[in-house]
Amino acid sequence: MRIETPTPELLHEAATMATASGTGMTSVQIETEIAAGRLQPQWSQVAIDDTGQVIGRALWWGRDHQTPIALDVWDVMAGHAEAAKVLRALLERGHAILAARGVPVPLPHTMRVPVAWRDAAAVAEEVHTKIVEAAGVGLGHHNERRQFEWVQGTPVTSPSPRLRFEPADDDTFISLFARAAHGSLDVMTRRELATTDALSLAREEVGYYRSCPGDRDWWRLARDKRGAIVGIAIPSATPTNRNVGYVAVLPEHRGHGYVDDLLGFITAFHAASGAERITATTDAVNTPMAAAFERAGYQCVETRIDLER
Repeated sequence: MRIETPTPELLHEAATMATASGTGMTSVQIETEIAAGRLQPQWSQVAIDDTGQVIGRALWWGRDHQTPIALDVWDVMAGHAEAAKVLRALLERGHAILAARGVPVPLPHTMRVPVAWRDAAAVAEEVHTKIVEAAGVGLGHHNERRQFEWVQGTPVTSPSPRLRFEPADDDTFISLFARAAHGSLDVMTRRELATTDALSLAREEVGYYRSCPGDRDWWRLARDKRGAIVGIAIPSATPTNRNVGYVAVLPEHRGHGYVDDLLGFITAFHAASGAERITATTDAVNTPMAAAFERAGYQCVETRIDLER
Protein backbone atom coordinates (compact mmCIF):
# COMPACT_ATOMS: atom_id res chain seq x y z
CA MET A 1 0.00 0.00 0.00
CA ARG A 2 1.12 3.55 -0.69
CA ILE A 3 -0.39 6.92 0.29
CA GLU A 4 -0.13 9.79 -2.16
CA THR A 5 -1.54 13.16 -3.14
CA PRO A 6 -3.89 12.45 -6.06
CA THR A 7 -3.94 13.92 -9.52
CA PRO A 8 -7.30 15.45 -10.54
CA GLU A 9 -8.09 12.24 -12.41
CA LEU A 10 -7.26 10.07 -9.37
CA LEU A 11 -9.36 12.31 -7.14
CA HIS A 12 -12.38 11.63 -9.36
CA GLU A 13 -11.64 7.91 -9.18
CA ALA A 14 -11.51 8.13 -5.39
CA ALA A 15 -14.91 9.85 -5.38
CA THR A 16 -16.53 6.66 -6.69
CA MET A 17 -14.91 4.27 -4.22
CA ALA A 18 -17.39 1.92 -2.50
CA THR A 19 -17.22 2.47 1.25
CA ALA A 20 -17.39 -0.15 3.96
CA SER A 21 -20.96 0.56 5.08
CA GLY A 22 -22.44 3.05 2.65
CA THR A 23 -22.09 5.88 5.18
CA GLY A 24 -20.78 9.37 4.57
CA MET A 25 -21.15 11.45 1.44
CA THR A 26 -22.35 9.92 -1.82
CA SER A 27 -20.21 9.92 -4.97
CA VAL A 28 -22.47 12.59 -6.46
CA GLN A 29 -22.06 14.83 -3.41
CA ILE A 30 -18.28 14.43 -3.49
CA GLU A 31 -18.15 15.19 -7.21
CA THR A 32 -20.26 18.31 -6.60
CA GLU A 33 -17.77 19.55 -3.99
CA ILE A 34 -14.84 18.81 -6.33
CA ALA A 35 -16.52 20.73 -9.15
CA ALA A 36 -17.08 23.71 -6.82
CA GLY A 37 -13.42 23.70 -5.77
CA ARG A 38 -14.21 22.96 -2.15
CA LEU A 39 -12.40 19.62 -2.41
CA GLN A 40 -9.05 19.87 -4.19
CA PRO A 41 -6.30 17.38 -5.10
CA GLN A 42 -3.59 19.18 -3.12
CA TRP A 43 -5.72 18.93 0.03
CA SER A 44 -6.33 15.21 -0.46
CA GLN A 45 -4.67 11.85 0.13
CA VAL A 46 -5.55 8.46 -1.36
CA ALA A 47 -4.43 4.97 -0.43
CA ILE A 48 -3.55 2.68 -3.35
CA ASP A 49 -2.90 -1.05 -3.17
CA ASP A 50 -0.33 -3.04 -5.17
CA THR A 51 -2.75 -3.45 -8.09
CA GLY A 52 -3.26 0.30 -8.43
CA GLN A 53 -6.76 0.29 -6.95
CA VAL A 54 -7.90 3.10 -4.65
CA ILE A 55 -8.63 1.54 -1.26
CA GLY A 56 -8.88 4.64 0.94
CA ARG A 57 -9.34 8.41 0.80
CA ALA A 58 -8.97 11.45 3.02
CA LEU A 59 -10.31 14.65 1.44
CA TRP A 60 -10.08 17.96 3.26
CA TRP A 61 -12.62 20.73 2.54
CA GLY A 62 -12.31 24.49 2.22
CA ARG A 63 -15.03 27.09 1.74
CA ASP A 64 -12.91 29.81 0.11
CA HIS A 65 -10.76 27.71 -2.29
CA GLN A 66 -7.65 28.95 -0.45
CA THR A 67 -7.22 26.72 2.58
CA PRO A 68 -8.96 23.66 4.04
CA ILE A 69 -10.89 23.96 7.29
CA ALA A 70 -12.23 20.43 7.81
CA LEU A 71 -11.68 16.79 6.90
CA ASP A 72 -14.79 16.12 4.83
CA VAL A 73 -14.29 12.57 3.52
CA TRP A 74 -12.37 9.81 5.31
CA ASP A 75 -13.11 6.26 4.20
CA VAL A 76 -11.77 2.81 3.41
CA MET A 77 -12.93 0.56 0.58
CA ALA A 78 -15.66 -1.93 1.46
CA GLY A 79 -14.38 -5.16 2.94
CA HIS A 80 -10.77 -4.12 3.45
CA ALA A 81 -9.06 -6.27 6.10
CA GLU A 82 -6.79 -3.50 7.44
CA ALA A 83 -9.20 -0.59 7.66
CA ALA A 84 -7.66 0.87 10.82
CA LYS A 85 -4.16 0.85 9.33
CA VAL A 86 -5.33 2.58 6.14
CA LEU A 87 -7.35 5.21 8.02
CA ARG A 88 -4.41 6.11 10.28
CA ALA A 89 -1.91 6.25 7.37
CA LEU A 90 -4.16 8.60 5.40
CA LEU A 91 -4.36 11.06 8.29
CA GLU A 92 -0.68 10.88 9.18
CA ARG A 93 0.49 11.70 5.67
CA GLY A 94 -2.29 14.23 5.11
CA HIS A 95 -1.44 16.08 8.29
CA ALA A 96 2.26 16.17 7.39
CA ILE A 97 1.51 17.62 3.94
CA LEU A 98 -0.97 20.19 5.25
CA ALA A 99 1.27 21.24 8.14
CA ALA A 100 4.08 21.92 5.67
CA ARG A 101 1.67 24.32 3.90
CA GLY A 102 0.99 26.14 7.17
CA VAL A 103 -2.41 24.58 7.85
CA PRO A 104 -3.10 23.99 11.57
CA VAL A 105 -3.79 20.28 11.98
CA PRO A 106 -5.63 18.17 12.91
CA LEU A 107 -8.75 19.66 11.36
CA PRO A 108 -12.17 18.42 12.54
CA HIS A 109 -14.08 15.63 10.85
CA THR A 110 -17.78 14.76 10.83
CA MET A 111 -18.97 11.19 10.31
CA ARG A 112 -22.38 10.96 8.65
CA VAL A 113 -24.20 7.78 9.70
CA PRO A 114 -27.81 6.52 9.77
CA VAL A 115 -30.08 7.68 12.58
CA ALA A 116 -30.11 4.18 14.14
CA TRP A 117 -26.42 3.50 13.47
CA ARG A 118 -25.95 1.43 16.63
CA ASP A 119 -28.34 -1.19 15.25
CA ALA A 120 -26.12 -1.88 12.21
CA ALA A 121 -23.04 -3.90 13.18
CA ALA A 122 -20.89 -2.77 10.23
CA VAL A 123 -21.63 0.90 10.84
CA ALA A 124 -21.05 0.61 14.59
CA GLU A 125 -17.70 -1.04 13.96
CA GLU A 126 -16.71 1.68 11.49
CA VAL A 127 -17.64 4.43 13.94
CA HIS A 128 -15.63 2.80 16.73
CA THR A 129 -12.58 2.31 14.49
CA LYS A 130 -12.63 5.92 13.31
CA ILE A 131 -13.01 7.30 16.83
CA VAL A 132 -9.98 5.28 17.97
CA GLU A 133 -7.78 6.16 14.99
CA ALA A 134 -8.76 9.84 15.04
CA ALA A 135 -7.91 10.06 18.74
CA GLY A 136 -4.46 8.67 17.94
CA VAL A 137 -3.68 11.69 15.75
CA GLY A 138 -5.13 14.38 18.01
CA LEU A 139 -8.89 14.32 17.39
CA GLY A 140 -9.70 13.15 20.89
CA HIS A 141 -13.18 14.63 21.41
CA HIS A 142 -16.29 13.19 19.79
CA ASN A 143 -19.85 14.48 19.92
CA GLU A 144 -22.99 12.92 18.48
CA ARG A 145 -25.43 15.22 16.72
CA ARG A 146 -28.81 14.88 15.00
CA GLN A 147 -29.40 16.25 11.50
CA PHE A 148 -32.95 17.50 10.86
CA GLU A 149 -34.60 18.53 7.62
CA TRP A 150 -37.70 20.50 6.65
CA VAL A 151 -38.93 20.11 3.07
CA GLN A 152 -41.17 22.27 0.96
CA GLY A 153 -44.80 21.28 1.39
CA THR A 154 -44.52 20.76 5.14
CA PRO A 155 -46.97 23.05 6.95
CA VAL A 156 -45.46 26.26 8.33
CA THR A 157 -46.66 27.52 11.68
CA SER A 158 -47.92 31.11 11.62
CA PRO A 159 -45.59 33.56 13.38
CA SER A 160 -46.31 33.90 17.08
CA PRO A 161 -47.97 37.20 18.09
CA ARG A 162 -46.21 37.21 21.45
CA LEU A 163 -42.82 38.13 20.00
CA ARG A 164 -41.56 40.77 17.61
CA PHE A 165 -38.36 40.31 15.64
CA GLU A 166 -35.92 43.08 14.83
CA PRO A 167 -32.35 43.51 13.51
CA ALA A 168 -29.39 44.56 15.66
CA ASP A 169 -25.70 45.34 15.27
CA ASP A 170 -22.84 42.92 15.89
CA ASP A 171 -22.05 44.25 19.36
CA THR A 172 -25.61 43.54 20.48
CA PHE A 173 -25.49 40.02 19.10
CA ILE A 174 -22.12 39.40 20.76
CA SER A 175 -23.62 40.42 24.10
CA LEU A 176 -26.65 38.18 23.55
CA PHE A 177 -24.54 35.20 22.44
CA ALA A 178 -22.52 35.56 25.64
CA ARG A 179 -25.67 35.63 27.79
CA ALA A 180 -27.17 32.64 25.96
CA ALA A 181 -24.04 30.54 26.53
CA HIS A 182 -24.78 30.23 30.25
CA GLY A 183 -26.66 27.01 30.92
CA SER A 184 -26.51 25.97 27.26
CA LEU A 185 -26.97 22.27 26.47
CA ASP A 186 -24.68 22.59 23.43
CA VAL A 187 -21.68 20.34 23.98
CA MET A 188 -19.14 22.53 22.19
CA THR A 189 -20.31 25.63 24.05
CA ARG A 190 -19.87 23.86 27.38
CA ARG A 191 -16.41 22.61 26.39
CA GLU A 192 -15.31 26.06 25.23
CA LEU A 193 -16.51 27.73 28.41
CA ALA A 194 -14.18 25.47 30.37
CA THR A 195 -11.19 27.22 28.78
CA THR A 196 -12.43 30.65 27.71
CA ASP A 197 -14.88 33.34 28.81
CA ALA A 198 -18.37 33.72 27.38
CA LEU A 199 -17.65 37.05 25.68
CA SER A 200 -14.62 35.71 23.78
CA LEU A 201 -16.64 32.68 22.72
CA ALA A 202 -19.47 34.94 21.58
CA ARG A 203 -17.12 36.97 19.37
CA GLU A 204 -15.88 33.78 17.73
CA GLU A 205 -19.42 32.51 17.12
CA VAL A 206 -20.61 35.78 15.62
CA GLY A 207 -17.56 35.74 13.36
CA TYR A 208 -18.38 32.19 12.31
CA TYR A 209 -22.00 32.96 11.41
CA ARG A 210 -20.89 36.03 9.49
CA SER A 211 -18.63 33.75 7.42
CA CYS A 212 -21.51 31.44 6.45
CA PRO A 213 -23.26 31.83 3.07
CA GLY A 214 -26.39 33.26 4.73
CA ASP A 215 -27.03 37.01 4.58
CA ARG A 216 -26.11 39.03 7.69
CA ASP A 217 -29.30 41.08 7.19
CA TRP A 218 -31.37 38.00 8.08
CA TRP A 219 -30.33 38.02 11.75
CA ARG A 220 -32.96 38.94 14.34
CA LEU A 221 -33.36 39.32 18.07
CA ALA A 222 -36.77 38.68 19.60
CA ARG A 223 -38.62 40.87 22.12
CA ASP A 224 -41.70 40.08 24.14
CA LYS A 225 -44.67 42.45 24.50
CA ARG A 226 -42.93 44.28 27.34
CA GLY A 227 -39.89 44.95 25.17
CA ALA A 228 -37.55 42.51 26.90
CA ILE A 229 -35.17 40.59 24.67
CA VAL A 230 -35.98 36.89 25.07
CA GLY A 231 -33.82 35.27 22.40
CA ILE A 232 -31.94 35.15 19.11
CA ALA A 233 -32.99 33.76 15.72
CA ILE A 234 -30.36 33.57 12.98
CA PRO A 235 -31.50 32.13 9.65
CA SER A 236 -28.43 30.99 7.73
CA ALA A 237 -27.37 28.88 4.75
CA THR A 238 -24.90 26.25 3.62
CA PRO A 239 -23.36 26.17 0.13
CA THR A 240 -26.31 24.03 -1.03
CA ASN A 241 -29.43 24.98 0.96
CA ARG A 242 -31.05 27.16 3.60
CA ASN A 243 -30.20 26.36 7.20
CA VAL A 244 -31.33 27.00 10.78
CA GLY A 245 -28.19 28.79 11.88
CA TYR A 246 -28.61 29.67 15.54
CA VAL A 247 -31.54 29.59 17.95
CA ALA A 248 -31.21 30.57 21.61
CA VAL A 249 -33.50 31.61 24.42
CA LEU A 250 -31.84 33.75 27.08
CA PRO A 251 -31.50 32.01 30.47
CA GLU A 252 -34.05 34.13 32.32
CA HIS A 253 -36.73 33.39 29.71
CA ARG A 254 -36.29 29.63 29.35
CA GLY A 255 -39.14 27.28 30.13
CA HIS A 256 -41.89 29.29 28.39
CA GLY A 257 -41.83 27.68 24.95
CA TYR A 258 -40.08 30.56 23.20
CA VAL A 259 -37.86 28.12 21.31
CA ASP A 260 -40.91 27.24 19.18
CA ASP A 261 -41.44 30.91 18.31
CA LEU A 262 -37.79 31.44 17.37
CA LEU A 263 -37.62 28.31 15.24
CA GLY A 264 -40.99 29.14 13.71
CA PHE A 265 -39.67 32.54 12.63
CA ILE A 266 -36.63 31.01 10.91
CA THR A 267 -38.70 28.31 9.19
CA ALA A 268 -41.28 30.81 7.93
CA PHE A 269 -38.51 33.19 6.82
CA HIS A 270 -36.84 30.56 4.66
CA ALA A 271 -40.13 29.12 3.40
CA ALA A 272 -41.28 32.58 2.29
CA SER A 273 -38.11 32.83 0.19
CA GLY A 274 -39.04 29.61 -1.61
CA ALA A 275 -36.60 27.29 0.16
CA GLU A 276 -37.14 23.71 -0.93
CA ARG A 277 -35.13 22.36 1.98
CA ILE A 278 -34.04 23.69 5.38
CA THR A 279 -31.43 21.78 7.36
CA ALA A 280 -30.66 21.96 11.07
CA THR A 281 -28.41 20.19 13.54
CA THR A 282 -28.48 19.78 17.31
CA ASP A 283 -26.53 17.70 19.80
CA ALA A 284 -28.01 14.31 20.71
CA VAL A 285 -28.04 15.37 24.38
CA ASN A 286 -30.09 18.49 23.57
CA THR A 287 -33.42 16.69 23.60
CA PRO A 288 -35.51 19.88 24.09
CA MET A 289 -34.16 21.32 20.81
CA ALA A 290 -34.73 18.02 19.00
CA ALA A 291 -38.33 18.02 20.23
CA ALA A 292 -38.78 21.59 18.98
CA PHE A 293 -37.62 20.57 15.51
CA GLU A 294 -40.11 17.71 15.47
CA ARG A 295 -42.95 20.00 16.55
CA ALA A 296 -42.04 22.35 13.69
CA GLY A 297 -42.28 19.59 11.09
CA TYR A 298 -38.60 18.74 10.76
CA GLN A 299 -37.60 15.10 10.30
CA CYS A 300 -34.44 13.53 11.75
CA VAL A 301 -32.65 12.19 8.67
CA GLU A 302 -29.10 11.51 9.82
CA THR A 303 -26.77 11.24 12.77
CA ARG A 304 -23.46 13.10 12.67
CA ILE A 305 -20.53 12.35 14.92
CA ASP A 306 -18.05 15.21 15.17
CA LEU A 307 -14.40 14.37 15.81
CA GLU A 308 -12.45 17.33 17.19
CA ARG A 309 -9.25 18.09 19.02
